[in-house]
Amino acid sequence: MSAPDLDVATLFWPNDDTLSVTAKSRVQVVRLLCLLGSIVVPLYGLLYRVVQPTATDPMWVRLGIAGLLGAFVGATYVFKKLRTHCVGVAWGMLYVLMAWATALAAANQFSGEYVVGMVVVYAVSATLVLFSSELLRSVLSFLLAGLLFVGAALLWAPSAQVSPLVLGGGMVMVALLVGIVARWVLLVRRRLARQEQELREQRNQLEGHRRYTNRLLNATDDLFFALDEEGRFQWWNDRVLEATGLSDDEIRDVDAPGPFVSARRKRQAKQAIRRVFKTGSGQAEVPLRIDDGATVPYEFVGNLVEDPDGKRQIVCVGRNIADRKRRARELKRSERRFRATFNDPNLLAGVLAPDGTLIEQNETAMGYVDARREDVVGQPFWETPWWDEETRPSIREKVERAAGGEYVEYEADLETSCGDPYTVAGSIRPVVGDDGATVSMVVSAREITERKRREEALRAAEGRYQTLIENFPGGVFLFDEDLQYTLAGGRDLREVGLAPSDVEGKGPRDIFPDRLARELEEHFRCALDGEKNVFEQEMGGRRYLNRALPVRDETGAVIAGMAVAQDITERRRRKEELERKNDLFQQAQEIANVGGWEFDLDTGTLTLTDQAYRIHGLSPGSRMTPERSHALYHPDDREAAEEAFRRAVDGEGPYDVEARLITEAGEKRWIRTRGEPQEVNNRTVRVRGAIQDITDQKEREEALRTAKADAEEANRLKSAFLANISHEIRTPLTSIIGFAELIGSEAGGLDLPNSPLPGYATMIERSGKRLLETLEGVLNLSKLQAGQMEMETEPVDLVQQIRWTVQELRPRAEKKDIDLQLETDRAMAEADEGGVQIVIRNLVSNAIKYTEEAGQIWVRSFQAEDGAVLVVEDTGIGMDPAVAEGLFEPFRQASEGLNRKYEGTGVGLAVTNEAVSKMKGAIEVDTEKDTGTRFTVRLPALTEENSADGSSSTT
Repeated sequence: MSAPDLDVATLFWPNDDTLSVTAKSRVQVVRLLCLLGSIVVPLYGLLYRVVQPTATDPMWVRLGIAGLLGAFVGATYVFKKLRTHCVGVAWGMLYVLMAWATALAAANQFSGEYVVGMVVVYAVSATLVLFSSELLRSVLSFLLAGLLFVGAALLWAPSAQVSPLVLGGGMVMVALLVGIVARWVLLVRRRLARQEQELREQRNQLEGHRRYTNRLLNATDDLFFALDEEGRFQWWNDRVLEATGLSDDEIRDVDAPGPFVSARRKRQAKQAIRRVFKTGSGQAEVPLRIDDGATVPYEFVGNLVEDPDGKRQIVCVGRNIADRKRRARELKRSERRFRATFNDPNLLAGVLAPDGTLIEQNETAMGYVDARREDVVGQPFWETPWWDEETRPSIREKVERAAGGEYVEYEADLETSCGDPYTVAGSIRPVVGDDGATVSMVVSAREITERKRREEALRAAEGRYQTLIENFPGGVFLFDEDLQYTLAGGRDLREVGLAPSDVEGKGPRDIFPDRLARELEEHFRCALDGEKNVFEQEMGGRRYLNRALPVRDETGAVIAGMAVAQDITERRRRKEELERKNDLFQQAQEIANVGGWEFDLDTGTLTLTDQAYRIHGLSPGSRMTPERSHALYHPDDREAAEEAFRRAVDGEGPYDVEARLITEAGEKRWIRTRGEPQEVNNRTVRVRGAIQDITDQKEREEALRTAKADAEEANRLKSAFLANISHEIRTPLTSIIGFAELIGSEAGGLDLPNSPLPGYATMIERSGKRLLETLEGVLNLSKLQAGQMEMETEPVDLVQQIRWTVQELRPRAEKKDIDLQLETDRAMAEADEGGVQIVIRNLVSNAIKYTEEAGQIWVRSFQAEDGAVLVVEDTGIGMDPAVAEGLFEPFRQASEGLNRKYEGTGVGLAVTNEAVSKMKGAIEVDTEKDTGTRFTVRLPALTEENSADGSSSTT
């Protein structure tokens, strides 16, 4: 198919993933045929009109059919449901088309041209049904319907130009022919479908086998791949990708052996590949550079095969042989170690057969007997010259036990060929095979003659050390060459709950944790080698200082070791505490900006702390002398500092000097330095002191002096202002109030109906008095705060003061119809009479001001244990307790702002609080909104000698 044809066919292919490929193919064919029919139907109409102009063939019908076909094609692109049922709809349109062709032929009296067209439509439509159906029944149904349409048309047509028998016979012949063809086509289609299904199943089976084979090859740990003759990878398993770190796409472009082999080995690998292509098989060991950069040895086996296309390939299997090579190396090392041990000059060693026959022995063993190797090899071990008559039965019994699988130890006293006695200690170890049977026995022994001698010497040394060990303040242990404790004691041992019997005969691993035991064994071995060592260990939350020492005999030979343990927990704690305190001292020096110094008169050395260096503007550790230190002082202060230091050096006493210091960087500082001489045997040996940077302190002192001067000046101005206020305002204000009273009196005596003059006079008088009260309150508050109002304490009778004040203020209460009650008991206070008057007047005035008409006010007094008590309680408006917290602040009221209901400046309670405070009393307030307020004043009580009897009254 050409490219244009392919593009046109693609236009009719539906892009619907829900349809199968067969369904899409049918939709494509239906679209193509419908579009072709929409062109052919009008075209045939034009041809009929040319041949038979008088024929009954409306062109609008043909155009309608063509439009229906075209609209159907377009609708299949839009509606998914129409695409799904496309074939069924197309069949219906074929039935309609057949009916229309039959009717058109009948309308034209079955003329030849229209009969041919009808037969063509009949045959073509049946063929289309056959193409789109898999059932013969669908084709036969359409053929039968066509015959019925023709039969009905012959009955309806008034006349026919063609014989009905001829027409009917022709239609039947067409139906039979199409039916036979349909039968054959459907049989062929089914056969092809069955063959296709079989091929599909075979492909699926082959694909399943291929996937199974791939899984098997991917499950193995070996590399599996195939190479062509150019060395390119044709197939590979996942292990190849994991080892190389390449992807499938990357490995296709790699030529074996590629970057996985070093340049030195690459030529060898290529030669191995060529050898396999030449000989058919091969094997090579190649170090492979894997993904993480490491080089791993691989053994590759290759075989020549042919692919399905007949091309030659190599199938290779690569196996990681790193473990195998490692085991081989370990085997060699083990063999070397065995040989090294077997040929140890200090070890007597041999190998026995399961029946006890000597197979092999080392040179060391031969040195103890006067015999040749061939004289002893092949002999029963107990019959060899190493053993005398007394020991042979015992050795034979031990060999037989070892042959039975038992590990046997022995010790024997023997003589050399020269008659010299010696002692050996050894073992017979069975070697068993895979079936558990003994295949051989290894005999080994060491001469312990010297060890026996040392043991004797050790026992003698233990007797000498026993008393020392028992009374040692720490813990003392003697240990032998096997690192076993032979003697233990000391007070620390008892304190940790151990008895000597718990330790003796055991090793470090039997008593201590593994980590400590390993450390002890390491140091103990050093001691047995003649080295002294000191080390620390921690156990059970305690710190111990350990010493491991060699114990020697009279000849100087090491016969044992001694370990001495001393609990240094407290010493370490004190050291850490001292370090911590030194650290805290350093931090404190930095925070307080204080440093220390010491001058040694004998050495002439001046030592400074780090902070002292920093105060001098120098780096810690710099070379420092008294001369260099004094050179940094301000010229005006230097002489006094040097003189004070000289007197301390001469032992004339300590000094404390404040001076200015200029660092080498030019920074000016104030310092305070103190020094005190230290004497030994009435001689001054050093001067020790401290130096502090007091620059900030001096700056604050200067700021305080300035602030104090400013405050004193402000206080003087305030006093002058208050004096002027008191004189310049009080005097004219008193005149205004007096003239207002006079005007009110005169206006009241005149007959001035409807005149506002009396009201104006009253307003001026009231406003003047309010202003005077405000002025007096502010002046009193200022004097109290400035300490200018003297409060002289004397006995004050609260009852009398209350009565005078209430008598003065009662008219104001009666004007508001307020019930003002007195409940006074004897109450004498140590206070100022004027101050008490201020307190009572302000509290009662406040109560009258904030109590509504017909309210109640109680003024109480009584003597309490801690003083005299004054209580003023009302049923006024009260206030929110949160507001009451700032009630005693100047110019604060319960209601504030321009719209407040009650007059006043808010200084009355502030004055009251200041007056009570000056008289060393206390005032409390208890209030609740819309309920009332209670003020409680407590004043100091009289002393016993000033107290007097009083009376109680209630008004």
